[in-house]
Amino acid sequence: MVEIAKQLHLPPVKPPEENLCEKHNQALLLFCAEDQRMICWVCRESKEHKTHSISPIEEAAEEHKDVRSTLSRCNNVKIQSPEVVKSYKVTVTLDPDTAHPRLLLSEGGRRVRWTDTSQTLPDTPKRFTHNYCVLGGEGFTSGRHYWEVQLLQEGQLWEVGVAAESVDRKEWFKWSPAGGVWAVEGSGGLSWALTSPQAPLSPREKPLKLGVYLDYEGGRLSLYNADSMELLYSFPQVPFTERLFPFFGLCGAELRLV
Repeated sequence: MVEIAKQLHLPPVKPPEENLCEKHNQALLLFCAEDQRMICWVCRESKEHKTHSISPIEEAAEEHKDVRSTLSRCNNVKIQSPEVVKSYKVTVTLDPDTAHPRLLLSEGGRRVRWTDTSQTLPDTPKRFTHNYCVLGGEGFTSGRHYWEVQLLQEGQLWEVGVAAESVDRKEWFKWSPAGGVWAVEGSGGLSWALTSPQAPLSPREKPLKLGVYLDYEGGRLSLYNADSMELLYSFPQVPFTERLFPFFGLCGAELRLV
């Protein structure tokens, strides 16, 4: 009991015979997340705690220790300044051999828009045939890289990020890190990170140009509002193990690389 209280940063626990609820003289075996204190089973049924999130103190202590580990890892992440991030800017072009037939690329591969009808294109192994997306022409297996994407027309959906080389090209799949895609999605002025579950974003202002920063050895992908360099989302650190490509998805939208 003493060790659990220490993990939860609660006041020192009294000896077992004294570790009782002052109101009900019952053992303090539960933890109230809202009030951040231990309670007894009688407190649990009272009006004061009836609607609160209550758990056994052993579970609460264990959850608190996951949280502390995550915060510790986050504190060790060095956030790069906007100037440093932009110093890694590279020129990205789109690979026409990967584009879904509904996506029309400009000459030079710097612009892509969604079309109502499919183009007649060869069904090569690299081409996406279910998901409306296209990859950059050059992949990365090391180093730091930054590129920018202008949202010319938002349409129904857009997605910007990176995808692993092994990502499925022929079947529909849910875009997420588990599927080899680290990206942010937007629609109707709202945006969210394609995590599981999805993480809603709340930028100070609606981004019209996105900045993508990949730190391969650092195992991190971050997305910015490229105009203000406000950090929109940074994916949890993971060890990248294969080639990563700039990733763009759109439906009823138009994007341009700048």
